[in-house]
Amino acid sequence: MKEINVGTLSDKIRATVEKYPGHGIGFIGPGQEQTFFSFPELLKTSAGFLHALQQRGIGAGDQVILSLEKGEEIIPVLWACLLGGIIPALLQPPVSFTEYNPAAEKTEKVFQILNGPYVIRSHYHAGSWSVSRIPVERQIEFPELSGDPQKALFHPGKPEDLALIQFSSGSTGEPKGVRLSHRNILANIGDIVKGIRLEPDDISVNWMPLYHDMGLVGFHLTPSVVGVNQYFVDPVDFVKNPSLWLDSLHRFRCTITACPNFGQFLINRYLSRKSDPDWNFSSLRIIFNGAEPISVPVMKAFLGQLAPFGLNPAAMLPAYGLAEATLAVTIPDIFQPAEVRTFLREPMLRQGMATEYTGDDPNTIELVNLGKPLDHCELKITSGTGHFLEESKVGNVWIRGNNVTSGYFGSPEHDDSLFSGTWMKTGDLGFISRGDLFITGRSKDIIFVNGINYYAHDLEDIALRMEEIKTGKIIITGSFDELLGRDKVLVFLVGSPNDEMRLLCRKIKNRFSELLGLTTDLFIPIRSADIPRTSSGKIQRYKLTARFHKGGFEHLIQI
Repeated sequence: MKEINVGTLSDKIRATVEKYPGHGIGFIGPGQEQTFFSFPELLKTSAGFLHALQQRGIGAGDQVILSLEKGEEIIPVLWACLLGGIIPALLQPPVSFTEYNPAAEKTEKVFQILNGPYVIRSHYHAGSWSVSRIPVERQIEFPELSGDPQKALFHPGKPEDLALIQFSSGSTGEPKGVRLSHRNILANIGDIVKGIRLEPDDISVNWMPLYHDMGLVGFHLTPSVVGVNQYFVDPVDFVKNPSLWLDSLHRFRCTITACPNFGQFLINRYLSRKSDPDWNFSSLRIIFNGAEPISVPVMKAFLGQLAPFGLNPAAMLPAYGLAEATLAVTIPDIFQPAEVRTFLREPMLRQGMATEYTGDDPNTIELVNLGKPLDHCELKITSGTGHFLEESKVGNVWIRGNNVTSGYFGSPEHDDSLFSGTWMKTGDLGFISRGDLFITGRSKDIIFVNGINYYAHDLEDIALRMEEIKTGKIIITGSFDELLGRDKVLVFLVGSPNDEMRLLCRKIKNRFSELLGLTTDLFIPIRSADIPRTSSGKIQRYKLTARFHKGGFEHLIQI
């Protein structure tokens, strides 16, 4: 397929409607029931919604918050905004405002950041929106969007116009609104299409939320520009019943989908408890794997579980990206199985040198090859002072390109720290080996002890090699202690504070001491429900650390 020419998303949507009138979008219910809308039907519905918004005085250049639950609500309202030049910010809908709720808290913060825009909310949560910070007169309930499609005024727009504001999932702090122009989005879409050889005959099935960049750009905007038939499983339904996604992959002969660690873990757990159904996944050629540091053991188990159903291991496609780059930065060769390479841990942690190793040594790190940068995005690794680092040296990942944001909405102070000249600082750490990118961790997830940088997720992977610890049951963070002059190592364990837990804590402490010479300071029993996550399932370690500082945990175990 030829590279997509720059225009606007509105241009591309209308071109798709005209060229592929028989294609469209299906929404899968919890009982596998399907509602399908052709692209022309969606355009007509969206035009009616746009007219309803315009009747309220909402026009090109205005921002709106979309706090909608179901895909069949989100997509036509999103199209209405894009067609009318209205700038949407998609957020996870809050279930309730009456008690602590991260989604509600984020909605209120975004409402303030955007200076009080209209909030289009789902009628599924109509009774949950009594909150003084978002006035009733700024709220629009989804059923109120009733207008005349013939009277909608489509906005011509320009490539440099702001298309949407993608609020970060917040793995390391407060939500920041990523400014994405039509040029940014279409440049990244063009590169993704080329990188995965996306064609109109492909079929996508997705459970990733549409308020996350993987769901929105990867599995709605990109397929829509190409004319691909799309099927959506609600994220909540997927978590409750992972087989709904698997059934849909088989039923629709899916060719393109996504499943990061969080989803793979749910699938692995589900399949370990169920008898084998009669699935056939031989049609799958792409399973995007990203959105969080890739767990090699989880990925290998996932591929092993699905191999009996005809899954080609080359379908697994690890990739690197972030909302500030629209979505994707690097993609490896789609015709090869995911490549895992092994590196010595000591040189990496002490000297920042990635030394490949092929022997048998327990003190190694397995990392996944994330491929080379896309055509319109450059990447380099820098030192702490911003100097270029050669291959195999671990440093800061910086990017620039047509797909990269111009900054955060209304936050010039954040922009100053985000950019160094034309280069954007991703906040990720990694290195280049043989021209390919490997990510070692987030700079804000580094635990600094005795002059050595430890990666939180690497410490967790070490613990997970113990048979007593299961995936999702341990989180490790660092908390700076002024008296000690170093980070305290905090180990959060899912379970009850009993003798069995204390015995496990001692085993973990001994393992880190013997393998790394690292002292673990405190063990904190928690419930699974205490683990804060982003919309993509990424663990928000900083929230656990902040809660610890506030004395929010009743039981502390010191071994």
